[in-house]
Amino acid sequence: MADKEKILEKLGKAVATYDEDAAMAAVDEAITAGLNPIEAITQGLGAGINDIGERFEKGEAYIPELVLAAEVMSKASEKLQEQLPKDQLPKPLATMVIGTVEGDIHDLGVSIVTAVFSAAGFKVYNIGADQPLENFIKKAEEVNADIIGASALMSNTLQQQRLLGNTLKKRGLRDKYIYMVGGGAFPGEEWCDEVGADGYATDVTIALDKAKKLIEMRDM
Repeated sequence: MADKEKILEKLGKAVATYDEDAAMAAVDEAITAGLNPIEAITQGLGAGINDIGERFEKGEAYIPELVLAAEVMSKASEKLQEQLPKDQLPKPLATMVIGTVEGDIHDLGVSIVTAVFSAAGFKVYNIGADQPLENFIKKAEEVNADIIGASALMSNTLQQQRLLGNTLKKRGLRDKYIYMVGGGAFPGEEWCDEVGADGYATDVTIALDKAKKLIEMRDM
């Protein structure tokens, strides 16, 4: 039991300090010791991502550190999941399609969301920047997504968020998906209501919290 706790602690610390080498070494230890991969992910790696997430919210950690930690967790989780039969793989919290709207070439925000949400247990399909609304809908239909996320970092591309919301309504798909919007150009709650979105955020940790709550509300 002591060895198990030590390994879980190593996994968490490696993620919290975004140390990929230490994380993969701890993963090897976990596999050799016969730890349950799901426990290693949730109680080890998960504890680490929660730790840095809390520090980020307090202003004690920064976006690049959060992204690095999420990437380390993703790689370590992938190796642990390889130890599981396919029918035992953990079910994603939700499936999300995210991208930056047409006319906007900025992709840093969606890359951050992809890394952090993936580490938190979401299955994320990042379609990239400068994406026509049709690509959001096509991908969401293809992967049976729960959430569509549209980012706009330029004020002249905000209207694409409204257009995507309106198109979902016209095609009878609006109730099928949770629609979230955000980005550096995002003006706030009033715009969220105007485009018919379920939620908005300009901060990745707030976005993650809102996404989880929206999923819970939908499943009630």
